[in-house]
Amino acid sequence: MQAAMTIDFQLWLSKLVWLIAEPASLLLSIWVAGCFVLWTRWWRLGRFLVCVAAVLTTAVALYPIGQMALRPIEDRFPPVVTLPPRIDGILVLGGVIDYDVIGKRGVPSSLLAAGSPRLDAFVELARRYPMARHVFTGGSIELIDGRDTEADVVRRIFARIGLDTTRIIFEDKSRNTFENARLSLEMIKPEPEEAWLLITSARHMPRAIGTFRKAGWPNLIPYPIDYATDPERPFDSQFRLGYNLNYLSEAIREYMGLGYYWYLKRTDTLFPGPEAPKPEGEAPEPAQPAAQQQDTPAEEAAPAPAETPSPSE
Repeated sequence: MQAAMTIDFQLWLSKLVWLIAEPASLLLSIWVAGCFVLWTRWWRLGRFLVCVAAVLTTAVALYPIGQMALRPIEDRFPPVVTLPPRIDGILVLGGVIDYDVIGKRGVPSSLLAAGSPRLDAFVELARRYPMARHVFTGGSIELIDGRDTEADVVRRIFARIGLDTTRIIFEDKSRNTFENARLSLEMIKPEPEEAWLLITSARHMPRAIGTFRKAGWPNLIPYPIDYATDPERPFDSQFRLGYNLNYLSEAIREYMGLGYYWYLKRTDTLFPGPEAPKPEGEAPEPAQPAAQQQDTPAEEAAPAPAETPSPSE
């Protein structure tokens, strides 16, 4: 009971902190405070706040600060080029539903796909590995229409595009990445020798893979999707306030999430990478010769195009 109350408090505290620290909210707060103080005896402070807000807003509009900050996170896990011939399970993380549209209407934006790069990749991989176990994990901190969780909405989407939902396991209680890892592990109980694909956005993969490893998931194969940055394209300066602000919010949220999860010991390292950290005193395994690798090309499972970042993860 005490542990559950602690987790609930941490969840709501993180939501409250993000409500204040989210760049759009922070900029608006500075603007409003400055305009209000201008009409008081502290008008000099008001002028200063308005100038700060104007400079920050202009900088965000002109420079792709968010994309610059996101690139190191997305570069942490490169796109998957080859896949093993055998996969025991495919796990996709939630946080992909537009509650105001898909949640209420119950249909994706396109009937040819699931309406999200994560779900599209899951559908493609599920058809590529039909004998593997297929899992979707994602509830909701606020109920959709007062009844449905995200898993319920995704179940209807999968059924509409022709997937057999009776062969998909839906975990519908989790509200964040930590609960995704813990509750899905309790439900699935994977064997140590099983190989599982973990699908989530590239910007979310470091925090997700670190959390799942810490929870006890063995032998995970990261499958990052939905890249937002181009590693070969130089950053250019254009006036795009809304676009740049969106990616800046996503970058700050992930950096805060990485630090917060590491502080709470939900991950073993501050910036988890492709290789799991070795226990102290354990020698690293020798690299496998290229001639012995049995991986097959993943051409049919290429990453889907990027979607607009969702703050619901």
